[in-house]
Amino acid sequence: MISITEWQKIGVGITGFGIFFILFGTLLYFDSVLLAFGNLLFLTGLSFIIGLRKTFQFFFQRHKLKGTSFFLGGVVVVLLRWPLLGMFLETYGFFSLFKGFFPVAFGFLGNVCNIPFLGATQPVVTSPCPSSSLSLKHLAECELSEEPRETLQPAPHYNRQLDTAPAAPLISVPGTAPGSQGQLCNN
Repeated sequence: MISITEWQKIGVGITGFGIFFILFGTLLYFDSVLLAFGNLLFLTGLSFIIGLRKTFQFFFQRHKLKGTSFFLGGVVVVLLRWPLLGMFLETYGFFSLFKGFFPVAFGFLGNVCNIPFLGATQPVVTSPCPSSSLSLKHLAECELSEEPRETLQPAPHYNRQLDTAPAAPLISVPGTAPGSQGQLCNN
């Protein structure tokens, strides 16, 4: 189990207040004071949650400098009382910084909440007709067949309650009857 320190709990609260002030400032027609306060609380809470060193390492990686410059530049522009332009810059920077995190988060939500369009799906070809056939006659026969060509099925997933892989097929053990599911024979 993951232990959460008191500083991290405080950081979650501060980050939550920051998000609240950002949303509330947006609802009040981009109120610059609320947006600036929300930005400062959000960044402070983030540093409480993951620590100052990891916060700086996250924001100042070489491949994330563009997103960081837009995000922090947007914070500065909001502090200079240009809230609309600042929020556009921040939004672009935010999506640029966290673009690698969104697929992970959506996949997690899809698996936890059982939302089909968020979960991982993979195509399974069920047609006997290969898609790379060279013969036109063979392609025409495949077009006329009524079998589905490709269906989407969920990817194999882990048991949510035990965090284990799906059970392996039963193996026949000496002294058990076939089809008895592991029960001993009474000889």
